[in-house]
Amino acid sequence: MKTKKNIILSALILMHLGMYAQTGHLPDVSNQKNSDHSHNKGEESKDQQSYTCPMHPEVKSDKPGNCPKCGMKLVPKENGEMHNTHGKMDMNVKDQKVIPVLPKKNIKGGKVVKYDLFVKDTIVNYGGKPKRAIAVNGQIPMPTLTFTEGDTAEIVVHNMLDEETALHWHGVWLPNKEDGVPWLTQKPIQPGTTYTYSFPIMQNGTHFYHSHSGFQEQIGMYGSFIMKKRLDDPTFRKGIDDLPTVPIVLSEWTNLDPNNVHRMLRNANDWSAIKKGSTQSYLEAIEEGHFKIKVTNEWKLMLAMDVSDVYYDKFLINGGDGQQLSQFKAGDKVRLRLSNGGASSYFWVNYAGGSSKLV
Repeated sequence: MKTKKNIILSALILMHLGMYAQTGHLPDVSNQKNSDHSHNKGEESKDQQSYTCPMHPEVKSDKPGNCPKCGMKLVPKENGEMHNTHGKMDMNVKDQKVIPVLPKKNIKGGKVVKYDLFVKDTIVNYGGKPKRAIAVNGQIPMPTLTFTEGDTAEIVVHNMLDEETALHWHGVWLPNKEDGVPWLTQKPIQPGTTYTYSFPIMQNGTHFYHSHSGFQEQIGMYGSFIMKKRLDDPTFRKGIDDLPTVPIVLSEWTNLDPNNVHRMLRNANDWSAIKKGSTQSYLEAIEEGHFKIKVTNEWKLMLAMDVSDVYYDKFLINGGDGQQLSQFKAGDKVRLRLSNGGASSYFWVNYAGGSSKLV
């Protein structure tokens, strides 16, 4: 019984001390001598300023400088804590830049714009060999979908493939359930079935849409998604937003099965680098003094740095070698709406006919 009382008493004492510890105020159990000693020690440390790094608080210095780990400027510490330098910021209102506020836009009163998309297998010969591709409404890239801000998009997908599919609208603001990611925002569209996407157009600009199933995007399922400004938009620019528009979709093609490309990327195969003449040899690495890095990267299955790790047999403009715009004559102004529909390529765009303006 006496032992049980001692246990209960000890538990109460520990709880009492724990409450003090949580509030940061522990009972004073030291004598006056120890208190005076601590006070003198505090005054001594107060006279000696120390500095530390905001990102690496373990770094300490008795003088200003830069952090040896990240290079950031060391900041002073006060009473063991980093000094709050925000209070020393000059908050002079005259020096602050005024951020312009765009006028409110009317995005109501639009119409329902409907598209029917028939997804079907096809055969193409972009790279010198007949290969399987996917065409939508009989074309690659997929049809350009054009809307005006305030419209309601109604896009009916007819899956005529022998596999499931889904469409994702890249960078478009819409309800999550319409985003087109299989098993995340929707169930896949099964073969032989139809699915309708419906969402409001709440923005304007040049975007693109593509398949989000397997590697279907790599074999043709990508297209331009255009959202035009309303005529009553306060930001409507005459001479720009009313120009005749030509959508341009840049893309690439490989004769390899995209699944095989994915496999080679995962095991760091050098086939693409050999085809492009961009392999990095051990001899070159030794000559440049980077032999250790080369060996380490090989061990990690990391390919040598390249702009693109995939070799492509063909690069396409709107699904072909080029496009003739015979409806325009010299001196006309045309607005090109560019989309990169490629799976992994970066494109450098030049205009040989003179100056161009990015709008």
